[in-house]
Amino acid sequence: MMIRMRWMLFLAVVVLSSCSKVPERNFEFNYKVSLQANSGKNMKVWIPIPKSNEIQNISELSIDTEIPYSIKTEEKHGNTYFYADLKEGLTKATDINIHFNVNRKQRSAAKFNGVNTNQYLNANRLVPVGGRFDSIVKANHFSPENMKAVYDFVLNEMYYGKPKAQNPSDHYYASLPATIKKGISKDSVVSLYLNTTKIAGEFTFGNGNSNYACDISVGNCTDFHSYFMSLARSIQVPARFHIGFSIPEGKKGNIGGYHCWADYHQNKTWLPVDISEADKAPEKANFYFGNLDANRVEMTQGRDLILKGYTKGAVNFFVYPIVECDGQAAAYTKSFSFKEI
Repeated sequence: MMIRMRWMLFLAVVVLSSCSKVPERNFEFNYKVSLQANSGKNMKVWIPIPKSNEIQNISELSIDTEIPYSIKTEEKHGNTYFYADLKEGLTKATDINIHFNVNRKQRSAAKFNGVNTNQYLNANRLVPVGGRFDSIVKANHFSPENMKAVYDFVLNEMYYGKPKAQNPSDHYYASLPATIKKGISKDSVVSLYLNTTKIAGEFTFGNGNSNYACDISVGNCTDFHSYFMSLARSIQVPARFHIGFSIPEGKKGNIGGYHCWADYHQNKTWLPVDISEADKAPEKANFYFGNLDANRVEMTQGRDLILKGYTKGAVNFFVYPIVECDGQAAAYTKSFSFKEI
């Protein structure tokens, strides 16, 4: 009887241990940039380099390229990045291959060392604070004690979409309702995108523009979380922007594009939100308030980054390469892939 009791206790400990383990992912990540030859022109290249923090561990970092470079640290948020300043340009096409391993844990509330929380109360260039957002706060009775109400508001107001053509073959166009809200149709969202991109403007989806999100209610992860940040900061709750890549299920594969999320500061901890993922997977809406899955890697955090040698002002957010020749944007190709380890 005693042996049986000990065996049952052992099984209970094993079950409890397995149930309490935090989900995690371990994978290799490859970030490749291909530069075109541009001899005689001053070429500059900036590429984000991820850092370890309380949620992820970055190891085995390697950079394979023929061009000289240095690793710099952006002062405001502490991001690190690859920087090359090629005074005479490139005589031949050249690749930059960045490889690193990632251990990423599922995240809930967490404490981060050395963070100046007060700076995350301030407005960013495309993330204003106060004004119309104060009016929204007042109308909805938002308060720091109920951040779930702010999360739910953005989730209910926004539609996830990046429609670029008024055509059912455009997946995002097809998935949106004909009328988004009073005065806004999915056709007008596409027209706004086309007109804005012609003039290299920022009043369209994908720029993390809180005013755009508030007015149009269609966007991607940058727009969802900028809107949330404007509202959070307007009720004196610090909120941060994080950007990187979602890692698909499976053993290996290519990654199409970036993903971003936010967190806010209360009771000496940072609590994450992923509102755009909640919009795409409504059954996980409660989970993504206060939790993040492990299927991601963070490249940088923060907005309005100041990068060495970049003369066009603060960088809105930083996840893709920036390449310039004689101060003008230059063509390049990029690709991202992962492999489970």
